[in-house]
Amino acid sequence: MIKSYIPADSPFLTRDPRKDRWAIPYHFDCLNARIEVLLADNADAVRGRRILDLGSHIGTFAYAALTLGAREVMGVDAETRAVDTCRGLFREHQVPAASAHFLAADVFDFLEGIAENSFDTVFCFGLLYYTAEPYRLLKLMAHAARCTVILDTFTAAFAALAGKDASAVQEKLGDEALTLPLQIVSLTQPEKVDYRLPKTFTRRGRELSLMTLPTGSLLDIWFESLALRARRLDWSAHITRAVSHHDLMTPEHKKASHWADVYASGVRAAYRLDVKTAGSAGSG
Repeated sequence: MIKSYIPADSPFLTRDPRKDRWAIPYHFDCLNARIEVLLADNADAVRGRRILDLGSHIGTFAYAALTLGAREVMGVDAETRAVDTCRGLFREHQVPAASAHFLAADVFDFLEGIAENSFDTVFCFGLLYYTAEPYRLLKLMAHAARCTVILDTFTAAFAALAGKDASAVQEKLGDEALTLPLQIVSLTQPEKVDYRLPKTFTRRGRELSLMTLPTGSLLDIWFESLALRARRLDWSAHITRAVSHHDLMTPEHKKASHWADVYASGVRAAYRLDVKTAGSAGSG
């Protein structure tokens, strides 16, 4: 039984149009399971903490963090429409203005303008792969976080499943390559269901954006180079079957998939990253 951190009738669910997509749908089961694994299972990094939520969208995880005892949250998102919706939802839920702040801004510009250890914990859910410089973003997050970064991201195998050149990637991407420390840059459309990616360009008459997708082994190297103690988060309580990315390639596969298949297959991974120079994550 999945615990209800965000009720099924919450506007954080009913007003989010992403509930029917195959990968990380914003429906009751997936959202609440993710809150459990990413936030509740890391309660010491949430309760009483000042939290920065990068790519905060309509504020769902920021709101969940407050309900789990966060002292203060700040969300940053490049999409003005999402930030406006977020502010409205927080007013509707009568969240004190002093405990929640939201800004429409480029996350790199924001992070480069703040001091080291400005926040206790940094959330980065579904954002890393939408930047052309994921390592730079990790470095800036590690600089901003006094204690912990919690990361949830697609990995290189996602390039074979989604994006404008997925079919070409499927033909060339072998399983062995996914064990190597490499990243794949893939093309995607900038206009998503209810938001627009900020970095776009025109190629052959089409407007496009980039996804940058590292393998798990490259992520491990990045974490080590930034002195981050990495622990991969456990989705086993929600996984329903053994599956690989090969089982998610066709539209039929995607339609029949369970939301946790992306985690079971390694197509998506989540990590708790503790800053080694920080004090105990449970202190102060």
